[in-house]
Order: sequence, then structure tokens, then C-alpha cells
Amino acid sequence: MNVVSENAGPVALLEATAEARTLIEDLTRLAEELKGREERLEELLAPSEAALRARTEYLDNVMRDELARAEERVLKLAEEAAAIARRLKEDVLQMPARLAEADARRQSERTRHDRWRTVVSLLAMLLGGFLAGQAASYRSGAATNARTSTVEAESKATKSAPAAPRRPATKPNLAPAR
Repeated sequence: MNVVSENAGPVALLEATAEARTLIEDLTRLAEELKGREERLEELLAPSEAALRARTEYLDNVMRDELARAEERVLKLAEEAAAIARRLKEDVLQMPARLAEADARRQSERTRHDRWRTVVSLLAMLLGGFLAGQAASYRSGAATNARTSTVEAESKATKSAPAAPRRPATKPNLAPAR
């Protein structure tokens, strides 16, 4: 049993070495497989990365274009707002002159209206005075005619000669004062 025990160490060593070689060969084969898979994945990923870069560039360009258009629209709106503001500023600056002009026009119209009212009032007073004079003259003439007719009746009774009829006294028309 000694021979077996003497050979047992180298045999076990040889078996361990053979088993280690087998494991190394298996590991080498697995490493080569992994390298192949890695290369295939790199080949598959390379177009994906290129496509991703192309897509990113395209989206960047589209975004730049859209932002440029939006900027143009904003600038156009800002110019329109500035133009409106300028027009409003001009209108505000002209407003006191316009208000003064409207006040002057109103005052002129009011003055003209007041003149017409004064003229119409004077005419109404003159016409009223004239009519009052005519009415007074008519009344005094009627009273004078009544007195005259009474006096005539009495004088006819006393006198037999007919008397000439009397004309009522009228006031001379006066020209209106200016």
C-alpha cells in the first residue's frame, strides 16, 4: 500500500492539473464566446448609437427652427405693440388740444345760441309791447267811442246839428332801439 500511497500524491496532482487545464480551456472558450458576443453587441449597438445621434441632431435642428420662428413671431408682435403704443402716445399728447378745440367750439355754439335767444327775446318783447299798445289803443278808442257816442247822444239832444265823428288818438310808432 505504500506504492499506492506514494503514487497517490502525484496522481492527485496530475488529476488536479488535468482538471485545472479543462477548466482553463472551458474558461478560455467562454471568454472567446463572450468576446464574440461583445463584438456582435457592439455591431448591433453601433447603428443604434448612430441612429440615436442622428435623431438627436434632427430634433435639435427642428427645435432650433421652431424657436427661431417663435422668436420671429414674438419680435413681430413686439413691433406691433410698440407701434400701437406710439400711436396711443401721440393720441394722448393730442388729447388736450382736441379737448380745448371741442370746448372752444362748444363755447362758440353756446354764444351763438345765446345771441339768437337774446334776439328772439327782444323781438318777443317788442311784439308784446306793440300788441299791448295796440290793445290799449283799441280799448281807449272803444272807451273814447263810447264816451263820444254818449256825448254825441247828449249833444244831439241839445243840438240838432250833427257832429263829425272823432277819431281816436293813437300813439306814434317808435322805431325799436338797437
